[in-house]
Amino acid sequence: MANREWQRHFWRNTGTNYLRTILRLGSGLILFRLTFQYLSTEAFGFYSLLWSLFGYTILLDFGLGFTAQKAVAEHSANHQTDRLNQLLSTIFWSFAAVGGALLIVFLAGKPLFLKWTHVDPAHWDSFGHAYVIFFCAMAIAFPLGIFPELLRGLQRIDLANWLVIGSTVVNLGLMAWGLLHGWSLPTIVLISVATTVAPNALAWFMVMPRIPGISLHPRHYRFSAVRGVLSFSLVAYLITFTNLIMARTDQAVISFSIGVGFIALYQAGYKVSEMFGLFSVQMQDALTPAAAQMHIQNDQAGIRDLLIKSSSFTLLLTTPLYALSAAYLTPLVKILTGLDELEPDTFWVGQALLLATYSSLITNSCSKRILMMCGWEKRLLRISLVDAVANLVLSLVLVHQLGVLGVALGTMIPTVLVGWLWVLPLTSRFAETGFFRLLAEIWGPVLWPLAAGLGVLAALIGFAPFPPDGGFLDCVWRGLLVIAPVGLLGRSTFKALRASG
Repeated sequence: MANREWQRHFWRNTGTNYLRTILRLGSGLILFRLTFQYLSTEAFGFYSLLWSLFGYTILLDFGLGFTAQKAVAEHSANHQTDRLNQLLSTIFWSFAAVGGALLIVFLAGKPLFLKWTHVDPAHWDSFGHAYVIFFCAMAIAFPLGIFPELLRGLQRIDLANWLVIGSTVVNLGLMAWGLLHGWSLPTIVLISVATTVAPNALAWFMVMPRIPGISLHPRHYRFSAVRGVLSFSLVAYLITFTNLIMARTDQAVISFSIGVGFIALYQAGYKVSEMFGLFSVQMQDALTPAAAQMHIQNDQAGIRDLLIKSSSFTLLLTTPLYALSAAYLTPLVKILTGLDELEPDTFWVGQALLLATYSSLITNSCSKRILMMCGWEKRLLRISLVDAVANLVLSLVLVHQLGVLGVALGTMIPTVLVGWLWVLPLTSRFAETGFFRLLAEIWGPVLWPLAAGLGVLAALIGFAPFPPDGGFLDCVWRGLLVIAPVGLLGRSTFKALRASG
């Protein structure tokens, strides 16, 4: 692979990330409405519960998927095929064993699960078949999940995205048809899991010709190959685990502290920040394999250049989006939720979480991905652990004084403080420059474009207030007016990132 192979695919990776995200969001909204409407209440709850359980399988990865991505990215420079085969074969067959063991456990526990979830005995046969189909597919999906990671390591995130895009379209068509025509729950589950597993399996056929000599034959299985990268894998796993804690504990804190009835208030405000974050991190996915490749080549200047310019690009992209979301939070929440009026708590929860997301994006999103691949993962782990503990403790303390707003502040306060007072100083040490010098290099190239965009937004707020009955189109044309000068004046930042390294 050429020294700057990652550059050739950077923008197609980013573009397909956004296309995949937009398509999956749209498909998800449509299918949520259809499943809610056409499945019985009991079937809908059972289906949703199965998929929520599937989300926790990430905890069984133990960071090895991320390690596989890193190993393939480094292989482009060191070409140690035998060592790569040993590592990938060990990971694959270990995951296959874990998937098989999980399948045995879940099949044995099927009667208990159906009883525990209070499924009507009249539906045990149908729901039981859906359960078996789902967990058989999960067992298959677990080892196959390594193949999209290999495509990411090859800088071909775009290929993995096209597979997901294709499966999403197929899933949407078949699921919609099946729901509208009253297909059984096991059939609906089969369609859902088959279109989830298929992209992972197809990714293998895209990986094979791109890594000459690659083989996952069991004869390559060497636990010693994993032992050599176990430290990195466990650190990656723990960072993922702490991120999961921060992302999923807020609802639990609310439920157990002040009651499940308050979750709706929190979720309404949370939704805008969630979508803002989702749309703002698609470019950063391409940074990890690029950094891994340059690190193994000892290209410190290239890594530093990538860090600075990707951070500038993120700042340029997220600042106008954050300002628009904060300024028009009320209409955005109404559009997303269908609410006629916004509770004050919901508004301030949304503002707190928007600020937390924005601060995390401009302080963490690029630097953490790059530092992780350059031997600084243990320092990042300490930061993640402190952030997660502070988040949980502060939320538990504040929820009793401030309700749902206290939980949001429990997320915002440590996120902002850790990002600005710990992550950025650590990044400046990595870049071998002073803290304020680092900020000047990141912020300097984008100040004028941002000033122009924020100036347009200020004029809109002052001279064209959002109408009380305004809707989606009012948000769109205001957003386009604000983003247009940012894009036009910020073209040099786009070009610099394209040529960075």
